Amino acid sequence: MKNKLVFLILLLCSCTGKDELNGYVYDYDTEQPIKNVYVNIKDDTTQTDSTGYFSMKVKSNLPCTIFLQREGYASKRICRKPDSLGKFSKKSLKYNRFYMYNKESDFSK
Repeated sequence: MKNKLVFLILLLCSCTGKDELNGYVYDYDTEQPIKNVYVNIKDDTTQTDSTGYFSMKVKSNLPCTIFLQREGYASKRICRKPDSLGKFSKKSLKYNRFYMYNKESDFSK
C-alpha cells in the first residue's frame, strides 16, 4: 500500500505540466551571443549568461509571452502558443535561437 501511495505522488508531481524553455540570444548583425539580456516570462525573470544561454520554467499547456530586453538593443516580444494538443513539444522548448537588433541597426527603426 505504501509503495502505491509513493508511486501515485510521484506520478502526480511529474504531471504538473511544467517544462523548461531554453535558448540562446544573439546579435542579429554580428551573430555573436549577447550576455546579460533580461528574459521575462509571466513576471519570472532571468538573464542570459556569457554564451547568451537562458533557461526558464513555463507551463506547457498555456501560451506565454517572452520579453527580451537589454540596454543598447531594441526590446523584443515573442508570443508562443501551445500546439494542437495543448502543449509545447519538447523540441520547441529546447535550444531556441532569438535575435535582437542593436539600436543603431537599420532594422531597429
